[in-house]
Amino acid sequence: MTDYTTTGAVKAYLRVSGAGDDALLAELVTRASGLIDTHCGRWFSARTETRRYDASGPHITGRLLLLDADLLSVTAITNGDGTAITPAQIILRPNNWPPYFGVALRATTGLHWVHGGSPEGAISIEGTWGYSPTPPPDIVQASIRLSAWLYRQRDTGTEGLTAEPAPVVITPRGAALAPSRLPNDVLNLLNPYRRVRITSVA
Repeated sequence: MTDYTTTGAVKAYLRVSGAGDDALLAELVTRASGLIDTHCGRWFSARTETRRYDASGPHITGRLLLLDADLLSVTAITNGDGTAITPAQIILRPNNWPPYFGVALRATTGLHWVHGGSPEGAISIEGTWGYSPTPPPDIVQASIRLSAWLYRQRDTGTEGLTAEPAPVVITPRGAALAPSRLPNDVLNLLNPYRRVRITSVA
């Protein structure tokens, strides 16, 4: 997982000097980044990997394969029967810009998503995954604000909150930070980036 801000940026926001809490702040930056990923249902960095998909199920609508993560670019696609699918045989959805939520086989190819025996994990897509290569400014600001808020929970935790629960944070020193809610301004920054789950396309 990628941290969306730095300890230095959080220290500047908090107006904290000295290195006494650097380890704690580094832990909270990582935790805040994870909370952002969980809340939004996506990550805001580029990750190169191969993801596998069943060759049948509700994630396949006709020639369209719906993805479980944001796709930035494709390196290689292998159909479930082991056949390589070329870039000229697909259309990435949406048409005009990443991140992409689906891969559609062009109707002119006559191809369909198939498997050679067992459908489980038969289709593979190798590429670069993520919402964006680097986090947008809103995500950077949210990570700074959330890291700082978690840091301040040692002393307080009642200002500008919502009813949304947050997991307990265990610091490197073994202290348990258990905020019961997240700040409104952080949620306002994050909510436009929440990933919409598409289950079918007409």
